[in-house]
Amino acid sequence: MLDAKKSVRLCLILTNIFIIALVLITILLPFGVSWYVEVMHRSQSLPATIMVTCYPCAPILGIALVMLRKILKRIAADNFFCEDNSRSLKVLSVCCLIIAVITLIAGRFYLPFYIVGGTFVFLALIAYSLRAVFISLSEKYGDISEK
Repeated sequence: MLDAKKSVRLCLILTNIFIIALVLITILLPFGVSWYVEVMHRSQSLPATIMVTCYPCAPILGIALVMLRKILKRIAADNFFCEDNSRSLKVLSVCCLIIAVITLIAGRFYLPFYIVGGTFVFLALIAYSLRAVFISLSEKYGDISEK
């Protein structure tokens, strides 16, 4: 059980790092994209395409990371198969689907966004599947954290 606690703690630390990285990348995105276009000699319309795609995704990704953080905090407190975790997984799944739709549409203008969109569809499927497991186990065994 000690290794499981360490894993949850590591996941919490990584989630916090990703939240900080999201904020920094969101702030530095215009500079990074402009630099990339200059160095790689890409189309001058690329920065607008990337920013129009990434800025709507940033707050949605932030919500997903906060939901993941809440799930991990509950798991760290030995509160696994509860209704709050199920709701958080549903929100996380919907966030992934919204990002997938945005990036798949943007893939028409910049092909690497198709890879991002496909990845987020897969993540939404994983989150939705985990939610189904959490609901099934909580119905079968009740709220395990109360026992």
